[in-house]
Amino acid sequence: MRPSSLLFMLLQLCCLQMLLLSRPACKLPGKWVETSVHLLHELGEPFPAKCSSVKGQVRFPDSALSAASGSQCRRTLVVLYQFLQGAGAMFAEYDLPEGEGGVTWNNRKLEHYLNLQYRLVDEHPCLNTTETSGVLTAYFSNVTAVVEQQDSAPCGWEALRRDLSWVLKSSVQQHRKCFK
Repeated sequence: MRPSSLLFMLLQLCCLQMLLLSRPACKLPGKWVETSVHLLHELGEPFPAKCSSVKGQVRFPDSALSAASGSQCRRTLVVLYQFLQGAGAMFAEYDLPEGEGGVTWNNRKLEHYLNLQYRLVDEHPCLNTTETSGVLTAYFSNVTAVVEQQDSAPCGWEALRRDLSWVLKSSVQQHRKCFK
């Protein structure tokens, strides 16, 4: 092998290594996720006792995040992204029940939360994938069924808020290195 060919191959390997190292990681901003948790907490009172019947009917599947444990940052972020995306679709499609018997959330904080949720989803399309498709389908079917029933709609929204808060908080605590 001629020295010029060897040099050319080494140059190609160096270029490939630089390309791989410079590829930006797709990570959600941890500060935004933490702010979202605080806003969800400050929206209103803790999960209402009157909604205890919905507790078992609407529950985020623990297996969705436990399957993403360890060093599987990508899977954790994809599950989180899909959860935010599904919640965004719920907020866009259904009206919050207001007035007597409805949710009594702070509208300013809700608007701030929804803006953050939209940005987390909209500015990170690199996490939009079918990697874990179907993991949250049953969950959102259950939430939708409860929200569509006029008498239990507020409890469906409270369950969604409870689960959003829990998933965001536990993800950022257990997988800190997965966020930027």
